[in-house]
Amino acid sequence: MTSILVTGGTGNNGKAVLESLAAKDVNVRALLRNPSKAIVKDPNISYVKGDFSDSASLEKVLSGIEVAFLVSAYEPTFAEKHGNFVRAAEKAGVRHIVQLSGVGADLKSPIKTLAWLGQAEAHLRSSTLNWTILRPATYTNNFFASAQSIKESDLIAAPFGTDANAVMTLVDNNDIGEAAANVLLNPDKHIGNVYTLTGSEQLNHDNVASVFSEVLGRPIKYLPVTNEEAKAGLLNWQVPEVLADSLVQLWTAMRNGEFKPEPTQDLSNLIGRAPTTFEQFVRANVAAFKA
Repeated sequence: MTSILVTGGTGNNGKAVLESLAAKDVNVRALLRNPSKAIVKDPNISYVKGDFSDSASLEKVLSGIEVAFLVSAYEPTFAEKHGNFVRAAEKAGVRHIVQLSGVGADLKSPIKTLAWLGQAEAHLRSSTLNWTILRPATYTNNFFASAQSIKESDLIAAPFGTDANAVMTLVDNNDIGEAAANVLLNPDKHIGNVYTLTGSEQLNHDNVASVFSEVLGRPIKYLPVTNEEAKAGLLNWQVPEVLADSLVQLWTAMRNGEFKPEPTQDLSNLIGRAPTTFEQFVRANVAAFKA
């Protein structure tokens, strides 16, 4: 029976992968810094303690693992953590890593967030391991950050201006989990492939507000804010300033229409169905946004 390790089991994407692997005919080991916080429970899933900064603990939990799903919280040491994991996987005899990166990953990008993603990918590409890289577009789950303002003020505040061309290419986190699980279950079919995971829609924030209005049955408005206002909000949430500054770069590129990845068929091909639409996402999570 195949043994699979999944990192990030309490995050949106790691949790979605575990939910898709639950009850499958595989042994799943989920890596957490605190296993007591495990969310997905199933007889074929066990939880182990480990930390990306502790190479010895990584080698221990990777022992006996054939395929691993690599995802970590996005912050300034993102690439370094992926490098630590890849080196530990090589020492432990893992044969394949499925890495969650991001659309636009590029070592040479002037946008720091995209350069960090490129650095993380480079660690895996230069290793001795078989690999598959998943590059998701903008997560639908990001809109949970607007839930309070939608509930209390009927507003979505974001730094994307008023240009109708400032669109996002969205993708549902549960779809990502399903796609990743399918690759983990049949890794040999995906060796050396890079998949750009998107839904079928490109929406600007007025479009997004219209979807919320339709589903919630009341007018929801998009409120453009400045980069400075949005950055201040991140700093209030204890986001490191270097990360906040890198996100300002990305917001600016999106607002200017310079970063709007085209939808692809990769996700549909991996999950065998049409991707979840933004309206379907909102309807499935309507309780989070209702006043």
